[in-house]
Amino acid sequence: MKILFDETYTSNEGKRTSRNIWYGDADLTVEGEYGKIFNLNEEFMDHLCDIIKKDLSKNAANKATETNWYFYGSGVTQDAIGDNIRPTIMVRERSDEFITNFNISDHDFALNIDAILMFKADFEKRLASH
Repeated sequence: MKILFDETYTSNEGKRTSRNIWYGDADLTVEGEYGKIFNLNEEFMDHLCDIIKKDLSKNAANKATETNWYFYGSGVTQDAIGDNIRPTIMVRERSDEFITNFNISDHDFALNIDAILMFKADFEKRLASH
């Protein structure tokens, strides 16, 4: 996984700052029985948490109002109508609260949504306890 961009934007009135960090080439998928599915192992979650904690510790004196992370998968999968889907994990931290969102294919939804939702809940809980 490599960092693509780390940019901070200030609102027009100067009251809000949004730091946005994009990562590419993340190993977000593993081979499942019927094709690629989201990588939901504990080691992967630990790695994401470490990256986020390290990024939050940078510029702590000038902490942004919110920080957003975008983790783009290194490959694509296809949906039922042939569109390419790039798995992505997005995370927002604002006021020490974390929200995550996962972009997944219909294949991953059909086979893996319960595990993804559990991973998402554990991930948010772990981030909040930093």
